[in-house]
Amino acid sequence: MSSTRLMVSYFDGKTSRAHEVVMWLDQGMLQLSSAQLIRQVALSQVDWAERTRHGARLAHFADGGTVQALDDKAWDSWMHEQGLGTPLAVRAHQSWRWSMLATTVLLMVAALGYWWGLPMAARAIAPMIPSAVSHEMSTATLRAMDDQWLHPSQLAPDEQNRWRARLMPALEVGRAGHRPAALATPRITLEFRQARIGPNAFALPDGSIVITDELIELLKDREDVLIGVLGHEAGHVALRHGLRGLIQAGLLSVAGSVAFGDFSGVLAGAPALLGHLAYSRDFEREADEAAIALMRANHLRPSAMAVFFQRLREYRSKRGEFDSGLGIAFSSHPADAERIARFQAADLGTDAPQSSSTTSL
Repeated sequence: MSSTRLMVSYFDGKTSRAHEVVMWLDQGMLQLSSAQLIRQVALSQVDWAERTRHGARLAHFADGGTVQALDDKAWDSWMHEQGLGTPLAVRAHQSWRWSMLATTVLLMVAALGYWWGLPMAARAIAPMIPSAVSHEMSTATLRAMDDQWLHPSQLAPDEQNRWRARLMPALEVGRAGHRPAALATPRITLEFRQARIGPNAFALPDGSIVITDELIELLKDREDVLIGVLGHEAGHVALRHGLRGLIQAGLLSVAGSVAFGDFSGVLAGAPALLGHLAYSRDFEREADEAAIALMRANHLRPSAMAVFFQRLREYRSKRGEFDSGLGIAFSSHPADAERIARFQAADLGTDAPQSSSTTSL
């Protein structure tokens, strides 16, 4: 049984000459016929070119031959009649509605991957990073920061050791008291530096915590507050926030490299990236909980941390300073009011109300 016939142009793939032929289907074969030509081609050997809205209608044969529509509308009607209509995927990308839907879904998947996928992947990968790698990254990061922001401490070695002797036992109390995982830190070492970034403290993945001379000067009469700052930074170390942030940034770089085809510098800039990395607000809240746990373990009132925020605000106000992107005082922290409320509520053993403010320190 033959089908409806359609006039088309046939090119044999050897010359540029077009032959007007009649095309129809018969028993699974594509039939072509004219006064000078008779040809049969198995449908399995025919590649029906993807139809575009205004492009030519074509079919290609395995031997290089081609047929082309003389009348696009007649071709489309014939294709539909033969059950060779446009595939759903082709119809979808020719529809602006389908294109808008696909774009929306893609953006939603990308957003979900950024907000949930990347953190989950980083959390899973971070424990697999060998300690030797963490140490090398931390050493390179501190070296780079010494070149840019930090100077040798002006505190005498004996004074540095006195502060270590006063602060480190508090951390040991927290670790020995079966406190939350945020205090299960590896070996912590305290480093002292004079800094252009002012009163500050920040942690590196290998357990090095840098405290600036300016922070010691700011809180030298409030050892309890310094213990809270130490707990905050120890929480970053124990929860691998630095590594997880670096992994997330690296995964984003890899995704960008896949999209744009440039893998140069994905890993080479890791120390610099780690040095500039601002922790997320979720990381900061987790680190604040570690500070609360450490202060409670040492029978200190977490609300004392309000002194830190007050003095820091006064210090910066006097000098007209702005955020530098580092450490407990200068990262992407929740707003002061939210953090103070959390520390104050910890005195009562309750959770602080969440602040709607998004202003960073």
